[in-house]
Amino acid sequence: MSRLLIPYTHWAYFPDRGSAEACARELADYVTRISEPDPEVTPQWRLLAARDVEVGDLQQRHREVEAIVTRHGGDYDGGEATYGRPVADPMIVQRDKD
Repeated sequence: MSRLLIPYTHWAYFPDRGSAEACARELADYVTRISEPDPEVTPQWRLLAARDVEVGDLQQRHREVEAIVTRHGGDYDGGEATYGRPVADPMIVQRDKD
C-alpha cells in the first residue's frame, strides 16, 4: 500500500532572528527559510518550514511544529498544503534560485 504524501508548509513569526534560527535548528527534517521583518507587513521575523507529509500524519506533525514554535517564543500561523506541486513550497524553491 503506497503512502499519500502532500507538500506542506508551516508559517511562524518570531520577535528576533535568534529565536527563529533556534526554532529552525530544531526543525532539522524540514526545509526552512527565515525572512527579515517587512515593516509594512509585520515587525517580526518569518520562518517557513516545509516538507512532504503523509496525509495520515498531518495533524500530528502540525501539533509538533506548533509546540516547537511556541517553545522558542514564536507565534504559529498555521500551515498550508500545496497540492499538485512537486516541491514543498514554491516560495522556498524560488528563494533558492535567487
